[in-house]
Amino acid sequence: MGDAALGFALAYVLTLVFSPLVFRLTGQSLDTPSDQLPLSTLALQQVPFYGGMLAVPLMAARYKGRGPVVDFGLRMRWTDAPLGLVVGFVTQYAALLLYLPVLWWTSVSSDDISKPARELTDKAHGAGVVLLIIVVAIAAPIVEEIFFRGLVLRSLERRMTRGWAMVVSSALFAAAHFEPLQFPALFVFGLVAAVLATRTGRLGPGIWAHVAFNAVAVISLIA
Repeated sequence: MGDAALGFALAYVLTLVFSPLVFRLTGQSLDTPSDQLPLSTLALQQVPFYGGMLAVPLMAARYKGRGPVVDFGLRMRWTDAPLGLVVGFVTQYAALLLYLPVLWWTSVSSDDISKPARELTDKAHGAGVVLLIIVVAIAAPIVEEIFFRGLVLRSLERRMTRGWAMVVSSALFAAAHFEPLQFPALFVFGLVAAVLATRTGRLGPGIWAHVAFNAVAVISLIA
């Protein structure tokens, strides 16, 4: 878990260190509010962030373990794609049911729930759509599955029962996005991805499920 904490901290440190360069490359002022940043700036900021999250697990597996394939289950079979895509698609829509009581009995609206994602998709036009899909539906699933279901989940399994390890890793995954209203859906997906990882012993199904889960959200907001 020390490596997981280091990876998360490194991701934020690298983002802070390289942000001035990213802002300069995209022609933005450092005091520009985050909600006014163009998609190009936001996308480039993910490079050091995901770099930090990815570097620590891979380095830990290489120098402390037996490599990411053995330590994290970083492998894939051809059946993982159809299995994961179906599971991710179903989970995205099933997770929406969690919000029905919230929408019925509180002042929270569907616009409030989708606001963070919509603010991102509203910036995507033309080539920006391709950039958005690369970041959200390709880069994020790969990096986050290696980090949360590869490193974090397996580290927790050595310290507690598998069931609790799945719950705690899913809670950490959801909390790491810093979006309170999206926490329930992210937590549910985290559990589903954890089940896929533990049942198959591979990250392949979870990566494809993550791709579908994120892609459905992006496409539904862009369309």
